[in-house]
Amino acid sequence: MAGDGRSPKRAMFQEPFGAWPQRLIALATAAYAGVLVFATHYPKPEELVGGRLPSDKLLHFVAYGLLGLLAALMLRARGRLVGHTAPLLAAGLAAWAVIDEATQPLFGRAADPLDWVYDVIGITLGIGAIVAVNAVMTSKQTG
Repeated sequence: MAGDGRSPKRAMFQEPFGAWPQRLIALATAAYAGVLVFATHYPKPEELVGGRLPSDKLLHFVAYGLLGLLAALMLRARGRLVGHTAPLLAAGLAAWAVIDEATQPLFGRAADPLDWVYDVIGITLGIGAIVAVNAVMTSKQTG
């Protein structure tokens, strides 16, 4: 660690997880993203849950919040959740959310720009949760 060019703060908590945890988190993230695309394009989403759905905006917030959390955890597992990657991740997921929303009319769903706003709020809070936990763990290990 000493003499390897990395700060003690980065070296202590930004070390990657082991190979299996990295793979499991990446698999969970990819699987969830696939389910999310399916669910957001299914013509009658109430059929998927067998009843009345909660607020559409709440669903967007929670669904994309979980995606942001999993994607940030995937970066963290690889030791790559550093200052500039969180905003880039958020921007990439926000762009994906735009495409997701824009393609819904092709499947008999309505596109709503306000849904995208709730997607972005969820993404931001999901990524922020992992960044915050990472910061707390780093400060405990260095302080």
